[in-house]
Amino acid sequence: MSRRAVVILVGCMLVGLFSFAQITPVITSDKEKVLIGEPFKITLELKAIDRNAGVQWKFPDSIPHFEYVSFDTSDILKREITITSFDSGLWSIDHIEVIVPSNVNDKPLLLKFPSKEILIEYDTTGSQVLNDVKPIIEVDGGEKWIGYTVAAAAVLSLLLLIFLFRRWKKTKMAIVDEDSKYSPLEEFQRTVEKLKQQSWVEQLDQKQNFSELSQAVKRYFERCLRQSFTKLTTDELMMDLKPHLLNERLITIAQTFRLADAVKFAKFTAPKEEWMNALQETETVIKKQDTERKSND
Repeated sequence: MSRRAVVILVGCMLVGLFSFAQITPVITSDKEKVLIGEPFKITLELKAIDRNAGVQWKFPDSIPHFEYVSFDTSDILKREITITSFDSGLWSIDHIEVIVPSNVNDKPLLLKFPSKEILIEYDTTGSQVLNDVKPIIEVDGGEKWIGYTVAAAAVLSLLLLIFLFRRWKKTKMAIVDEDSKYSPLEEFQRTVEKLKQQSWVEQLDQKQNFSELSQAVKRYFERCLRQSFTKLTTDELMMDLKPHLLNERLITIAQTFRLADAVKFAKFTAPKEEWMNALQETETVIKKQDTERKSND
C-alpha cells in the first residue's frame, strides 16, 4: 500500500472517530478556595467538537453566592470568567449551559456543565471570636417555679439584647463630625501625598504608612456616608461598603486593606511595586467614587 493511501486511510479513521465522539463540557478553576472578595477564574471548555461549530452559551443572570467580575470571550469554544464572592462557606457553581450541534446529525444539543465547588473563607487576620453554645439543661416538671424563673430570665435577656442592639445600631449609624476645613476627597489626597513622600524601606515604616492609609480610606467613607467605620475589621468594612461600591472598586479596596493587615499584623515587608500600586490604585478608586458621588448629589 502506498504512503498516500495510508495517509488517506488514517485521516478517514480520525474523521470518523471525531464524528462519533461525544461533545464534553469541562469546567476548571485556578483556585479551590479563596478569601472573601478575592477574584478568581473559572474556565469553561468544550471537548471533542469541531472548531467551526456554532455554539450558543447560556449563563444565568446570577450565580447564588457569587458575583460576576469579567468575561473573556475571545475563544468561541471556551469561556474564562472572573468571579468573586462575599459569602463565606462551601458553594457550588452550576446552572451553566451551552447549545451545540450534534456530531452525528447536526441537531442542536443542550449540554450542562458539571458543578464546581469553591470554598470561601474569612480573612483570618480579623477578630473572629466564636461563643460556646451551652448544653440544654432539663428542668424538673414538678418544680414549676424553676420553669417560670427560666422563662423570666429568657424574656429579660431578650429585652437586654434588643436594647444593646438598638444602642449598637445607633452608635454605628451616628453622624460623623466634620472637623476638617477640607472636603473628604481633599483630606484623603493630602494624606496620600504625604505618604508618597515618606520612607517605605523598613517594615516599621510600612506599618505606620499603611495604618495612615487605612485610616484615610475609612475617614473618607465616614464623611461621605455619615457612618462610623473606624473600629471595623477588614471583613466588616467590606460588607458595609459593598452596597455603595462597584465590585471592581470594592475588590481594589479589599486588596489594599489585606496588604495593610499583612504588614501590620504579620510583619510582612511589601516590595516597592506592591505598596506603590496600593497607593495609586486606592487613590484612583477614591477619585472615581467622589466624582460619581458629586454627580448624584
